[in-house]
Amino acid sequence: MADRKSNRRKKIENPIPEGIATETNLQVPKEEKRKLYPASIVSINWDALNTKRKISEELKLEISELYADIQKKPSGNIERLKQLIEEYPDIQIFSAYLLMAYILEEDEKAQDIAKSLYSKYPDYMFGKIGFIESAIHSQDLDSIPKFLDNKFDYKELFPQKGAFHIVEILLFYFSLGRYFAFTNQPDLAKNYLKEIKSIDEEQVILKKLQNDIDKGAGLKFYQKVLRKFKSKES
Repeated sequence: MADRKSNRRKKIENPIPEGIATETNLQVPKEEKRKLYPASIVSINWDALNTKRKISEELKLEISELYADIQKKPSGNIERLKQLIEEYPDIQIFSAYLLMAYILEEDEKAQDIAKSLYSKYPDYMFGKIGFIESAIHSQDLDSIPKFLDNKFDYKELFPQKGAFHIVEILLFYFSLGRYFAFTNQPDLAKNYLKEIKSIDEEQVILKKLQNDIDKGAGLKFYQKVLRKFKSKES
């Protein structure tokens, strides 16, 4: 466990550039309507927090530490995350962390957070993740490819964006992996599992996604046996 903490620290020490605003309560950011050009270089880092707020060193540290803490004790961080969401409503990462905590706890409240993410940030990655998770929970799987316009790669979904937060990509891969698992496409689901491993091989959502892939495979097997049984009856 000590080695894991050391590795986390090395990954998360990249400084987050300060924004230009200093107000305590900022409005939820909105995408400006402008002509978009594909980004020539795309990076996945710890800096892309999608806010103009000035981030203090103390808050940077808490954001990075929460990443590891939520994986160890999801429920133990829920109240703190709620406080941070109330204090910093424009910083999307805290709502995303809360969604992850509830998913790991298999808590029904994940549905409410997913809907809230989509409602607040429809034009951002976390908003897309919120929609996917909400659709999975309500078993409205057919709505997902339509919503994404059949774009299952973050570069296609946001061609103009040059930097993504690491948690954006991890949760996007996780949610898409679940979608493909529950639509009986385990090979595609496993591709997203591999992508998550390539970013963080110790991320606990790997186990959750693998369980969902196994459930999907089990459901497919059950349906196959049921069809064979019914055909014999007829």
